[in-house]
Amino acid sequence: MTAWPVIVARLLELLPTLDGWAGVEVYDGPPVTRDAPADYCTVGFVLDEDVAGSYEPTDSIGDLREESGSVRSEIVCRTGDIDMAAMRARAFALVDAWEGSLRRDPTMGVLGPSSTAALAVDVVPQQDTDRTVQRLTVTLTYLSRA
Repeated sequence: MTAWPVIVARLLELLPTLDGWAGVEVYDGPPVTRDAPADYCTVGFVLDEDVAGSYEPTDSIGDLREESGSVRSEIVCRTGDIDMAAMRARAFALVDAWEGSLRRDPTMGVLGPSSTAALAVDVVPQQDTDRTVQRLTVTLTYLSRA
């Protein structure tokens, strides 16, 4: 069984339960509203990118199956004020909670016992005279062994 869709489903379930994530909308793919909330996260979607992630299965010795892959997501924190420091702090608090969850359980409760997962983050700040937006594009990389 391919792990990629299982991981996406787990993230959609897990992220809203993390510390500090109350009030953060978590979307399966792109936001589905015209009025996106101040804080939201897309799973399997990053604005202006064509790829939601990737996976590569490999058969190994015996019945062991390995899959390496990635899921791209985006954390967005925005305000109508000019306050980059506050939006940066808010966005990084969300990613820190996500990373903490992976340190406690790199299998995310759905991968085999010797599987691993980790995050890499690209920082994309945006600011003009009317608003501040801190975007963090997050790549969850995993190695699933089952």
